[in-house]
Amino acid sequence: MNDNSVGEAQQIIESVWQEMQRSPFVQRELGLAIDRFPEISEREAQRRAALGAEVLGRCAALADAPLEDELRLTLEVARFRASAWAEEANWYWLVFDPMGVGFYALFAPTAYAGGFLLNEVHGTLKAVDVSQEEGRARYLELLSGYAILLRQLHERTLGQAERGIRIPQPQLIQSIELLNAFRKRAVEELAPGDPSLPPDFRSAVERRITDEVACEYDSFIAALHGPAYRDLAPESVGIGQYPGGAEVYASLVRLHTTLDMTPQQVHDRGLSRMDEVARDMAALFARIGFTGTAAEYLDALGKDPRWRARDATALQAMFRRYIDRLDPMIDACFDFRPAAGYDAAPLPEALEGSMSFGFYSSPNGQQDKGLYLFNARNLTAGPLPNIAALNYHELVPGHHFHEASQRENTSLHPIRQHSFVNAFNEGWAEYAATLAGEVGMYREPEEQFGRLMMDAFLTCRLVVDTGMNAFGWSLEQARDYVREHAFMPEQEIRTETIRYSCDIPGQSLAYKLGDEFILAERERMRAVLGERFSLPAFHNAVLKPGALPLPVLADRLRAETAKIGAA
Repeated sequence: MNDNSVGEAQQIIESVWQEMQRSPFVQRELGLAIDRFPEISEREAQRRAALGAEVLGRCAALADAPLEDELRLTLEVARFRASAWAEEANWYWLVFDPMGVGFYALFAPTAYAGGFLLNEVHGTLKAVDVSQEEGRARYLELLSGYAILLRQLHERTLGQAERGIRIPQPQLIQSIELLNAFRKRAVEELAPGDPSLPPDFRSAVERRITDEVACEYDSFIAALHGPAYRDLAPESVGIGQYPGGAEVYASLVRLHTTLDMTPQQVHDRGLSRMDEVARDMAALFARIGFTGTAAEYLDALGKDPRWRARDATALQAMFRRYIDRLDPMIDACFDFRPAAGYDAAPLPEALEGSMSFGFYSSPNGQQDKGLYLFNARNLTAGPLPNIAALNYHELVPGHHFHEASQRENTSLHPIRQHSFVNAFNEGWAEYAATLAGEVGMYREPEEQFGRLMMDAFLTCRLVVDTGMNAFGWSLEQARDYVREHAFMPEQEIRTETIRYSCDIPGQSLAYKLGDEFILAERERMRAVLGERFSLPAFHNAVLKPGALPLPVLADRLRAETAKIGAA
């Protein structure tokens, strides 16, 4: 092995890791004391694009170098991250990555862009220990940094408008609600309530909240409310309507799936897969003797108190029931478990209006458990036969099992401990929900229907995400398609379709395509190995390396299959 090649690969990896650590999300996971918030500017996008291009060039020079397997895998993860960075200057006015993890968002004041980021900001501020002078000084600096971040989000939004890229009217309503909710949180939550703190510090905090943070919120909200913005905001949705949007969307499809697929190929796969789900649902109804429609079946469940939850406490109990049900089966499927515990808890109120279900939050310096933060407002509004499938996707054996075990795997380079590859992360989580069904976790017909509901809903994404962003579908056309095929509550249909078309276009494609990919690789491995196939060994081969682009995962699994076959 060439020592020069090894040294160069290690240097490339280290440069990418240093850049990854600029993300507040990664800093939080590392338990670091965050002393600044990310810069959201075109200048920053240009800096990172230059770094990405440099890394790609250096990786290309090592394409044929003889590197040992683990080093090669780590270099592939570094190359994957750099490939998106290299485009950020070109993409900036259409999509940007506020969290620095690969979630490229169209507009800043949206749930999965600014909402996620501002939630992290509040979590960071709440974690600061202000009992000592050093912490108090840091708190004040972070408050000023919060105001600067808001100004940059505002400036990007106005810069987009100057280029004919305005938030569509349906999202604009939610954007203003989101900013108002976070302004309220800032005023109510960020002033330290401890009367023993020095009065001058408490006064300084109140001034910065009022004169800087709240002032920036007011300016941002007023700009979106103003006729110069509001009257020119389009009714139509989707990134494809903006200059350069079609090309960027095609790139986002490849980024989020890690597959060489066009929007048309994804759309067509969604249509054909929806036919498969419909056949499975018809077979379920035939088996249980139900002669009505899926909508009628769901309506009946809405009247059955067994499949409803009256409040967040009842919802949490429902999630815990499915957690307990799976626990005895874990050792049959895996020969390891993450050490960190896990649970479900309510979503912050400021995010309830613009997120459908919620999101998984991995263990970090601010929380010792992995948490699925669920939207109690939405989920208590309708029947819940899909909670089992949602639980297994979000917690164990889904996101929590993968992400917590990845963070705990100290044999990995940090770049892989903290790797995020959307197709892998969401593909694994959806594979986990499928696996749960294979080991008997959907015991009641209602739970089996709920799993098919979730399958249909995620399959709809392949159709409507591409439909709105690439093929000119209207928001109502997309919503009608989801209403017809996925039977989700109306509020969730409304927020989800906004998510695909105005927030993080292309991200939703990872779930079912990733699930299908991992399932296909498992069955290929089983066919080759026959009786020597082991489900825990397959899961080891998928999870132990950390999140990988799907083609790299396939190469890894083929190598592992050959190794087992030769033993």
